[in-house]
This record gives sequence, structure tokens and C-alpha cells, in this order.
Amino acid sequence: MQPAISPLQRIKVPLSIHIPPTIWFASLLLVVTTASAQTINWGPFRLNLGASASATYTDNKDASERNPQSEITFEVGPTVTGGIQLTPQLPAFEPLTLDVAASYSISYSLEDEWDESFDAPINVAFRLPMRIMKWDVILSDTFSFSNEPLEQTFAFNRDDVPSYENVAQLSISRTGGRLGINFGVSRQDQWYPDDPEQDETAYQFSITPAYYFRENYSIFWRNSYGITDRHGPGEPDSEGYSSEIGVSGQITPNLSGVVSIGFAHTDVHRTNGTDRVDGISSTLALNYVQPLRPNTTYSIAFTRSPGITAALEDSDITEVTSVTLSIAHRLSRFITLSPTIGWTLLEDISSDGDGEKVHIIQIGMGLSRQFTRKLSGGLTYRYQTRDSNLPDQSYDVNEVTVNLTYTF
Repeated sequence: MQPAISPLQRIKVPLSIHIPPTIWFASLLLVVTTASAQTINWGPFRLNLGASASATYTDNKDASERNPQSEITFEVGPTVTGGIQLTPQLPAFEPLTLDVAASYSISYSLEDEWDESFDAPINVAFRLPMRIMKWDVILSDTFSFSNEPLEQTFAFNRDDVPSYENVAQLSISRTGGRLGINFGVSRQDQWYPDDPEQDETAYQFSITPAYYFRENYSIFWRNSYGITDRHGPGEPDSEGYSSEIGVSGQITPNLSGVVSIGFAHTDVHRTNGTDRVDGISSTLALNYVQPLRPNTTYSIAFTRSPGITAALEDSDITEVTSVTLSIAHRLSRFITLSPTIGWTLLEDISSDGDGEKVHIIQIGMGLSRQFTRKLSGGLTYRYQTRDSNLPDQSYDVNEVTVNLTYTF
């Protein structure tokens, strides 16, 4: 029997490489930022310029069931992180903060393929806190872009899924003694340029009274009403409500988070009638710090919700159940180990859907290292399997990434 040959032993390095003009532009930008070698600290701007480089191996770049293809890619590009702080000339306003993060990357595959994109997410967020007549008011907005197929539950047989999301929120709350109340309004827009049938706009209105046992620990009763407008041709709209009771805050000296359980109802309006979906909804998000090992933190997140849209490609209503366990352990002052494991179950429960049922399992392992004050790096491994009851929609992916990040 011959020994197994690893994928790395099959690499054939090209003898010559054609460098496109965009590489020269990116290289020039890196040289300029390196020459300046400083963080932008001018007026309201607090920006950090940097650069990142990474190498990634995947054994199934297209998330394919029948024809998995391996690939090794190298990426390099500049990064910008930081914020902009503005002070509106209005009474009782706190400074307006605008957080920004962006990364432009140019990648090269050993299959002689060049690509350039914002593969790393673009994030822009602002938060404007105010205090008006003893009421705390927070206005916020977050915009993000991503292009990662393994982050989209409906993605298979493809190597990218560009998506945009914008979430605008208004929160109004007041606390008096042990009693408190919160009113919330939000609008969430999701756009998928390559999957327009998944586009949707969701509105949610909520009212949450709470009773505080102590300053940072309370029991609450959250009631919400939501409307979802799906943009795809012939896609039905939906509306529904939910009510949950739970606890939130510092539960014990070493345990914090939120636990809630309740009931959810959704109506899906079609041209030929209305689907009514009822079910139990629950949320659990806890963080536990090991008292005997303070360098180790355990996090567990569980959620169950019926009536989710834009989760499966041909489903108007999807029941979602998921659980994730994460551990962050500091091996030393500069090294952190972060294993994670997660499971998600998606079930199409709409009357005219395809009845898809999907199990998704994710296993990850991250090792990060702070080499110097400005240079950091990491090694990450990710395994994901998608098991669908429909043909040609299941896959397994192994992915390993080595990266370095330098902040000027």
C-alpha cells in the first residue's frame, strides 16, 4: 500500500506570474501607508491603517456534494479600522460615534486565478445616545457587507454569496426604582445581488417591562410585533407577534447572560390564502468564567424560533433551532485558544415550500498570537457539514487559514 498523499504535496508552483495593474495599485497603497507609519488622529477622526496577509486551504471551494474541488489562495490588502466622533449641538446629547471597518483584498489562487474584492466584511455603525426628560434614547444604525458562503444557510454549489444588511434601531427606556420599561423600533434590510428572491425588509416593534432584583440583574417580559416584506416576485409577506419571559444580567458572580422562553405566532399571506404558524420560541445566551481558572471563559447560545425567512432558498417559513458552545482560553499573556462547536436545524414548514430539512454542524479551532504591539497573527481551522434531505444540496468543507495583521 502506498502512503497517502496530502493535498499540500500536490501543489504545482507556476514558473511565471502575471501581475495585474490592481496589484501595483495595492502595493503602492501599502508602501504609502507604511511610509506614514502612523494612526490618523485628526479632529474627530480616529482611524488605524493596517495591512493583512493570509493563506487559505479548502477541500471544497464550491460547497459541492458531488464534485468537491480543493484550492489554495493567498490574500493581501490594506485595512482601515476606527471611528469618527461628532458632537451634535443639541442639549442632552452624548457624542455621536461612527465606527468603521473595511478591508480590501487581492487574492491569488494556485490555479492561476486572480481576484479582487471586499472579501472581508465592511462594517459601518453609529450610535447616538440621548437623555430626554429622564428617558434614555438610543438611535443606532449598522451597515455590513459579507461574501462568505458558509455564513449563509441556503448556500451550496457556489464559492461566494455577496450580501448587504442594514439595521436601523430606536430604543427608548426608563428606570424608576426597581421598575423599568423599554420601547423598541427597528428596520432590517437584507439584499442579495445574486439571490434577489431572498431580499427582504423586516420591521419590529417591541415593549419590554422589567423588574430589577439588583442594578445589573432583572426579570423581563418582552412583547413584539413584526412585519416582513419579501421583495422577490410572487414571494408572500408575513406578520406575527411573540411574547417571552426571561432573566437578564449578572446572574451569579461568574455567570452572566440572558435566558427567555415564550410563544410566537406568524401569518404568511399568499394569493390563495394565509398560513398560520405557531410555536415555542426561546433564547439562551450565557457566559461563564471558571473561578478556578479565570483565563478560561465558556459561552453557550441556544435559540429556537418559528417563522424565520431568508434561511432556506425555497422556503417562506423556516423553523430554526441552534446551539453553539464556545471556549476562550488564554494559554499565555499573548496566546489565546478558541474552540467552537455549533449545530443548526432548519425545517421548511410553509405549505407550498419544498419541505427541506437541513442539519448544519460547524466545528472550529482558532489560535491567535500577539507577536508585537502592532503585529498579530492566527491559525484557524473550520469544518462545516450541510446535510439536506434534498438531492445535491449536502456538502462537507474543511478550511485552514493562516493570517498576519499589522497595524501602522
